[in-house]
Amino acid sequence: MASAESRKRARADNDDDDDDLSHSSSSKKIKSGRENTVEQQFYCRYWPPKVWDKLSRVPLARISLRELDRRNKTQLAPRPAPAVRTADLARFARHGGPDLRHLRGYPDPQGAVHTMGPPSGVSTKTPKTSAYNGAFEQLMIDYCIYPPFYTFPDNPDAETPEPNNLEEECEVLSKRRPSLDSSRFTKKEFRIFQRKNKAAITEATVERTVVPLITGTSDDDIRNLSNLLFSDLEPIAGEDVVTPKPDFFDGADMGAIHPKIRSANEDGNLRKLIIPTNNVDAPVLPNFFMELKRPDGHSRVAWRQAMHVGAVGARAMHALMNYGKEEPVYDGNMYTYSSTYHDGRLNLYAHHVAPPTAPNDRPKYYMTAVKSYVLESDMDSFRQGVTAFRNARDRARWHRDNFIRAANAKACQSDGVVLNVELEPKPKQHIW
Repeated sequence: MASAESRKRARADNDDDDDDLSHSSSSKKIKSGRENTVEQQFYCRYWPPKVWDKLSRVPLARISLRELDRRNKTQLAPRPAPAVRTADLARFARHGGPDLRHLRGYPDPQGAVHTMGPPSGVSTKTPKTSAYNGAFEQLMIDYCIYPPFYTFPDNPDAETPEPNNLEEECEVLSKRRPSLDSSRFTKKEFRIFQRKNKAAITEATVERTVVPLITGTSDDDIRNLSNLLFSDLEPIAGEDVVTPKPDFFDGADMGAIHPKIRSANEDGNLRKLIIPTNNVDAPVLPNFFMELKRPDGHSRVAWRQAMHVGAVGARAMHALMNYGKEEPVYDGNMYTYSSTYHDGRLNLYAHHVAPPTAPNDRPKYYMTAVKSYVLESDMDSFRQGVTAFRNARDRARWHRDNFIRAANAKACQSDGVVLNVELEPKPKQHIW
């Protein structure tokens, strides 16, 4: 049975951010053959050779070095010699044969091709890549999903564009909410939040005890769900990436969208872009997300997950906005929010879509950092952060409802039914 220290190390590797080599120990014990096999199985299961070969740039991380070691060992493995059956050669072999040590590590002839299969005993089923190491970011970038403040290699001075309506959205996020006024949200309630946040040592506990204090009673007024696998959506970053499964998200009712838009039997339907699952009770057209981590978890993993699901939400909103149009329109505005929560810190992000820069290229999905709040520090920080969070949910719903009404009107017109649908000029002000 493995020791407690071994189990702890294995658990840490599984949740390791793998970005900073300075965290690795300077001296490690030599592992047994069995332990090496287990380690090879772990890394091959999560990052097969074909995924590494697809990356345009390999990050300097421990998992990258392990893959390099694995490839070197595979290439330098001795090839079996043909069977020797003559008496003279057999006697020569019994005395050790020729000294071939000078050929060890000699490079293969130019043009030689090697097929690198998984280690013995590892399943050949193609695995999915996850957000638990830095190479995931590069994979997202290769599919034109860009994080905030990304520096483009061909133009280092260029900055990732912000949404055209970011200033307007930020004004909405700061709108006062009476439920958080000092007369209704007291110091006692803030202390309750601090205690529950401190006691939440697992991700499940954070979701169960802390998140409701952030969402407030508005949670009952907006369609939302937790930990739903988006199994029916078209992959936004290829088949090698894990299927999105947000910790928390908001969406609309399935019945709110015209059947022609969501029917799998209709031409030009958007089912694979806006409906995450075939469960009719689950929210659709998601455009607000929240990713959580326990206090000793890695916030950067949550950030990568938010980048992934945020792009999925931005794609859904863009698809619905362009329903019925011959050519897609890119207005440069944001209609999707994501957020992360880790150890008392709340981060808000915006997501928008930009047109491809070349024919047959993919659209660009940009993630913009809106603001960060340390909710546990004091009551003012809590009020500001939770106010922005709740207003962002309301704003996301407003965008969602407007696009649904406009798309439904187009669907009805194609059926010969004329609807006069006007978009609301301003979002409704909710009080709770």
